[in-house]
Amino acid sequence: MTGSRRAASGLKLAATDEKNLSTAQSPTQTHPRIPGPDGIAGGPGSDQTPPRQGARTVGRDDPAEAAGLSRPRESYSGADRLHQRREFLTLQKNGARYQTAHFVMYAGRLGEHEGSRLGVTVSRRIGGAVVRNRTKRRVREYYRRTFKWMLPEGLALVVIARGGAGELDSSAVREELIHAAGRLAVRFEPRTR
Repeated sequence: MTGSRRAASGLKLAATDEKNLSTAQSPTQTHPRIPGPDGIAGGPGSDQTPPRQGARTVGRDDPAEAAGLSRPRESYSGADRLHQRREFLTLQKNGARYQTAHFVMYAGRLGEHEGSRLGVTVSRRIGGAVVRNRTKRRVREYYRRTFKWMLPEGLALVVIARGGAGELDSSAVREELIHAAGRLAVRFEPRTR
């Protein structure tokens, strides 16, 4: 019993040993998105703005490009894609076809579009979602970087991946696509005599 009395008295001492000391409170801070008295959100209240810090973004020297009015030469945006099912079907029905071991490529003109456009089809037979997405990314990247510039203006392409395309390494995909695009580009070049 003496041990339990000591434990109980030790608890009493521990509770009474602490003293109530006031601590310094941090000053209240205003919410950074709520404007201050000068009307500037989170600003210090002076008319001068602090100098910008950090490195200048490389490749943004052109004011039109910086404002988003023009696209970089090697971009791949929504204007470079085929969006509608009927565009895919029209090219597959009426376009020129070239087949490699792992890809089928259709090319043709769709309306009065200025630049060339690309549509990619990769079915579940190629592999899981990761493999299909990787295959589509590779096709789009090689289109953007290399064979887009081989094609005449206004030409639309549909690339369909066949069995085994998901297992190819990047260089093999690139070689097959460049070969097919080159063969199709020859068919659409204007004939000179």
